[in-house]
Amino acid sequence: MRAFAANLAVLVLLGVGIPWVKGVEFFDLFLLIPYSLLGVLYTSPRAVAVAFEQPISLLGLGRAVLVGWAVGALILLLGLVTVNVREGYSLLPPTPVVLCLLVWGLWACVVTAGVAVRVALAASTEAAGRGRIRIGFLLLICVLMAMPRLLGEERAGELEGWLTPAGIVLATMLAAPGMAVGTLWLLRARMARYTG
Repeated sequence: MRAFAANLAVLVLLGVGIPWVKGVEFFDLFLLIPYSLLGVLYTSPRAVAVAFEQPISLLGLGRAVLVGWAVGALILLLGLVTVNVREGYSLLPPTPVVLCLLVWGLWACVVTAGVAVRVALAASTEAAGRGRIRIGFLLLICVLMAMPRLLGEERAGELEGWLTPAGIVLATMLAAPGMAVGTLWLLRARMARYTG
């Protein structure tokens, strides 16, 4: 019950609270991209739990990825709906941008599952493994959200060329083969020794 209440509170904070405060600024890709990656926070504890099973189940890891990705997509959808309710009119990012964000979110969850297995196998307990992986990904998402300030105006301006609807679609198309190969390599390398 406590876990359900905590997850619900996070869902409301991230899916409703922050988008309500940000308003139309929520549609800035500097914010939407990290939001599309929030599913990793839900994938990681489930993947760590699977890593402590013997043998490690690829089906269990697949479920962890899909649950995490679905929750991340729900948070993003709630954010989009919240902004529309706040502004009082229909306003959405272009459909290709939303689809690219979903692809990046899914890939991030798959990589998270692979990394979570590695971290879990080096941890003494399941709780320690969950804590390490959650803190790591939370810090990574915070860095992504702070990227415009960290880079400075000139570098942020260069990066903004990719943070347009056309730029993010192109980046996704260019990264997709690497995402697929990297995911397969990561899962094969991690799972070859530990699956039954």
